[in-house]
Amino acid sequence: MTSSTAPHPLQPTRPAGLRRSIRYGDAVSWTLVAAFILSVVHTIYAWRTGLEDPDFTVDTPLTWLFYGVAFAVAALARRTSVLAQGVVLAFLVVVLAISVFYYPTTFTEEKQTTFGWFENDVYVGLLVVASFLSVARALRRPLVP
Repeated sequence: MTSSTAPHPLQPTRPAGLRRSIRYGDAVSWTLVAAFILSVVHTIYAWRTGLEDPDFTVDTPLTWLFYGVAFAVAALARRTSVLAQGVVLAFLVVVLAISVFYYPTTFTEEKQTTFGWFENDVYVGLLVVASFLSVARALRRPLVP
């Protein structure tokens, strides 16, 4: 008697060469890249329309230092070392804390444009997704498409 396992009728089957897969590092990295590109676009938009935060404009070195570190962390997210994962997660905790506790104090009424709200909500949402993926990665949960 031979035993063979048939695929579940509701589970799609694909030839082995066509299986989709994504690694945590790629998912976290691309999520962060999307968040920071949106943030850069909003920073430039706010500067062009005169709505920028005086401490975080296209003219201040702090802005570009932040974006340099942010994109470096997005690249670091692709690394598999525990140290790299810890740095990414720590960075995400700090940036989320700033997004939740500090940024609302600077997001005054005149800055609350449609694009301002969109950028704020999507940016924070992407940071939350990246944080969730980073925690799942640290807990070694499988990432199943």
